[in-house]
Amino acid sequence: LKVEEQDVHLRHILLYYFRKGKNASQAHKKLCAVYGNEALKERQCQNWFARFRSGDFSLKNAQRSGRPVEVDETYIKAIIDSDRHNTTRDIAEKLNVSHTFIEKNLKKLGYVKKLDQWIPHQLKEIHLAGKRRRTAL
Repeated sequence: LKVEEQDVHLRHILLYYFRKGKNASQAHKKLCAVYGNEALKERQCQNWFARFRSGDFSLKNAQRSGRPVEVDETYIKAIIDSDRHNTTRDIAEKLNVSHTFIEKNLKKLGYVKKLDQWIPHQLKEIHLAGKRRRTAL
């Protein structure tokens, strides 16, 4: 089964156990006994049971609001290069995104904050030599 089909299948089973009067924990244990511990997290079962209790018996994922965030990394880099003292919240406000999105992108770009400044994280030659040695093993 495809992942989406597997998810819907498990949700049908959760709905079955819900209608049989079982609780989320019991349903989770039964699912794991058949499909393995990685089939579904107990928290997911609890969320689906809460949804069923509220009267929502749709087995599809809820619509997500908004659109995916798309910001060109060059904008983030340009803001950092123009003022290395910017905070992630300042940058996020300028680009109209969350500060956690900025934090993740700065990390991906290789920037670290040192003494209130964003600097490119560069390993010294001694660290690179040690890293090369470890990967060669």
